[in-house]
Amino acid sequence: MLGLRASCLPAIVALAILLGPAAAQEKPPAAPAQLLSLAEARAIIGGAIAYSRGKNMRMGVAVVDVGGDIISADRMDEGSSRNVQFAAAKAFASAMYRTTTEALSQLYKTRPDRYFGITNMYGNKVYLVGGGVPLAIDGKLVGAVGVAGLPQGEDEAAARAGIAEWEKMRAGVRK
Repeated sequence: MLGLRASCLPAIVALAILLGPAAAQEKPPAAPAQLLSLAEARAIIGGAIAYSRGKNMRMGVAVVDVGGDIISADRMDEGSSRNVQFAAAKAFASAMYRTTTEALSQLYKTRPDRYFGITNMYGNKVYLVGGGVPLAIDGKLVGAVGVAGLPQGEDEAAARAGIAEWEKMRAGVRK
């Protein structure tokens, strides 16, 4: 029995040497900074809702970060809950591919292999229909907005109205 313990000693010492630095690490590395605040996301959503309300229409809207994770999402009163899911999928696709979902929807005609590749890769996480728009600050992607539930062409218009509100907010903060 003593011989078995003695033969394990070198392995235990080697393991302690390898794990020493990891065990000594006091705290895990910090997560990357969020580039888009909740207040900014809420401004985008507010602008999109105001646009839709002005046209007496109902929709869902979502704002995601650069990784496609939702920062905030809402649906208007009397709007379908599915619209929020569709909006989030549009925003996710727009963030992942750094372009509008309207442009991505055209891949069906020009590059069907790419279109079906995206839909097969992400499944129900992407919705390649107009209404998703990337968000950038000084040319750097910070997230995306998606709008769903409005007539064709109006989803993207509502998203851009939200972006306009966000830009006004940012301009006010810089002053």
